Amino acid sequence: MLSVIACAAPEPVEPPTEPVSASGTQFFRGPKSPWTAPVPRDADIDPRSDAYVAMFEDLEPVVSVRRFTVPVFLADETTPRFTVRPTAEYAVPGYAMEQVPIPHRAQPDPEDDGHMAVLDQTSGCVYEFYRAQRTENGWTAEWVNATPADGDGIYPDGLSTRAAGFSNPIGLIWPDELRAGHIPYALVFAYPFTRADVTVGLATRTDGRSTDPAALPIGAHLRLDPSVDIDALGLSPSERTIARALQEYGMILADSSGGFTLYAAHPASFAADPYPSLFGDVAYAGIGAIPFDRMQVLSLGEPEERYTGPPIPNRCNAASVD
Repeated sequence: MLSVIACAAPEPVEPPTEPVSASGTQFFRGPKSPWTAPVPRDADIDPRSDAYVAMFEDLEPVVSVRRFTVPVFLADETTPRFTVRPTAEYAVPGYAMEQVPIPHRAQPDPEDDGHMAVLDQTSGCVYEFYRAQRTENGWTAEWVNATPADGDGIYPDGLSTRAAGFSNPIGLIWPDELRAGHIPYALVFAYPFTRADVTVGLATRTDGRSTDPAALPIGAHLRLDPSVDIDALGLSPSERTIARALQEYGMILADSSGGFTLYAAHPASFAADPYPSLFGDVAYAGIGAIPFDRMQVLSLGEPEERYTGPPIPNRCNAASVD
């Protein structure tokens, strides 16, 4: 007679517990942050402002919601750590980021740029990645760097994953602030017609492509004309919140791109997609009802030459810089 031995079913393996979703308030919002300073109503306007803004005429402004933007994740002392060696041709020989915290659920933006950011709540460091990719042995990236979350998020050597030298969570549109109806900081945007070789304002690097005098330099700061009556424009709630941020804090040119783009934190950053009720189920949310032809370019000041020296360490990346 065949005996049947009853075996206990294996215990289900619980997925690792990971920190909750990040919030924009955790990034570069200190009392001296240049991103949270409102633009004075009587701010100086650049004498070429009208010519610069005229270049917007044939462009459709959008918010990048699900493509070509930045997923942002939280890490803590339980998060796995990796050594990430950048593969970019301009990487310093021997440079590697060690003990980089990357959560199990982390995933880069699926498009070619592969942006991703991780805030380590233990150290207060923001790790950012360009063309990040999970491999069998860990993670690779074309570029990786880190900077303190309580700083200004600007790399003085320009070695970030944004063309302007800004950490890539800077200037993102966050869903909790859209729901609250108030964005208390300057946004960043990308644009096709960017000036070659020089930077202005907060920018420390450029990928500018044009020698046209009407091309905006990376780092240019724009704001929506304060005389515009936003409540009279018939905007959606999300558009109205963005327009008010553009009027109060403005937007700063951070990258060259194929279109006129502002950025929302990628929905992969959150346990559930927050955007259907805010933007709909779209990759790019049109915001053309905002009168971008009424933008004003703030005084650009003197252009600066691009920094070309060695990496400048900070407390979050110093151990990785030779």
